[in-house]
Amino acid sequence: MITAEPVERPADRDSHAMAVTLDTACPRIGFTRVYRQYYEEIRRFIAFRLPGSDSADLAQEVFIRLLSVEDSRAIQQPRSFLYRIASNLVLDQLRLGRNRAFHVTIDEVVEYLVADIANPEIIACAQEEVAILQKAIDQLPPRCRTVFLLHRFGERSHGQIAEELGISVNMVEKHVMKAIAHCRRRLLDAE
Repeated sequence: MITAEPVERPADRDSHAMAVTLDTACPRIGFTRVYRQYYEEIRRFIAFRLPGSDSADLAQEVFIRLLSVEDSRAIQQPRSFLYRIASNLVLDQLRLGRNRAFHVTIDEVVEYLVADIANPEIIACAQEEVAILQKAIDQLPPRCRTVFLLHRFGERSHGQIAEELGISVNMVEKHVMKAIAHCRRRLLDAE
């Protein structure tokens, strides 16, 4: 475990030495500085979204994933990047069902929504995703883009789109699936 402040135990000394050498591996973002500055914030972010989980271990995983980035000099906003990694890790945990079932009150839901709305990191990540999705939609072939936009934003059913464009419902479904797969790939590529 990499610690923000080293304690004089052998295991921690090894971890501290690892953190010091990581600064040279990540010169642009200064791994140790980033770790010390954002660890607790990321841990709280994870703890809030996965109550009952070991948020400290999951926060460590976020920083391990940061270290696995091949060209850390390309990371312009380390804080936003850490939040993106943490969000993906939370989603992975939810998908795998590793978090225990928990009871959520209405007040907690409101607090969660308000926290996200007011959180500049979440806003920045959302803006980045919107820009990526806009670009991905623009890259779609014209017919596929039209079908996708009518379905997602025009709130039309597959049957309505098929009738309006003079194509089969099966073709509408193929266009929608192709567009969704394309957008998903672009979002994954951006991570």
